Amino acid sequence: MSMHQSLSKLSALRGAMGLVWVLAAVACGPEQSSAELDDESVELSPAGLVAEATSVTGRVVLMGGPPKSLGQAIDVGGNPFCTSHGKIINPTWKMDSEGGLADVVITVSGSTRAANLSGNPVVIDQKNCEYLPTVTAVQAGQSIAVRNSDLTYHNVRLIRHQPGSLDKGENLANIAQAGQGEEWVRELRRPGIYRLECDIHRWMRSWIYVHEGIHKAVSRQDGRYSVERALPDGEYIVSAWHPRFKKSLSKTVQVVNGSAVVDFSFDFSHSFDAVLALES
Repeated sequence: MSMHQSLSKLSALRGAMGLVWVLAAVACGPEQSSAELDDESVELSPAGLVAEATSVTGRVVLMGGPPKSLGQAIDVGGNPFCTSHGKIINPTWKMDSEGGLADVVITVSGSTRAANLSGNPVVIDQKNCEYLPTVTAVQAGQSIAVRNSDLTYHNVRLIRHQPGSLDKGENLANIAQAGQGEEWVRELRRPGIYRLECDIHRWMRSWIYVHEGIHKAVSRQDGRYSVERALPDGEYIVSAWHPRFKKSLSKTVQVVNGSAVVDFSFDFSHSFDAVLALES
């Protein structure tokens, strides 16, 4: 074989390998949809100064529980890194001994956006093969930072959740995070519910509730919550959302002297878990 023929074959091989790498990059790169591109053009309502003051408080409880999965360890398939930190407890349900329900997002309708916010993104961490926190609430226009604090590979799949479903939705992005310290920042302009998932560690899931404005809260382990922004006196609709229920709960309340107390009770028999148990 002549030198010219050898060089021609080598050039063709390099060209083919280059095409393979391009195709791989396209296949494995971030997924985009028209919906994702539309998010960039979503117009945000004006933001103003909203005083930091407790306005709406209350407690959320679960009736008819506790769920069977409460406190159970997740089967991670013998993953050596994930098991090295001990058991990973199923985060689907978090409750106290008196029925207080955590991870419930409380929102106030007609909420305004606040300009007096920290300019830093809200951090959602991947640590010990879990998303922390499990549920986050932000106002429209805030940014999230999804961080990898693990010495292992994660990927971040962002999904616009389909309301009323358990796990349906539209893929918006899929970002590879190969090492510890990597961080992905994304502004969320469109109100709604989003999910974070990891295709490598299938049990990893986190929820982001993007509210129209600043008046939102997430209930704690004892079910109690506090909306820490001021509200003018008047009538409001206050809603409670938890990822294991098809529908939110809502109440009309009067804010008097800047405050109101609103409690919510979820019925476990209406949860996705209860419905799936009946169908199995």
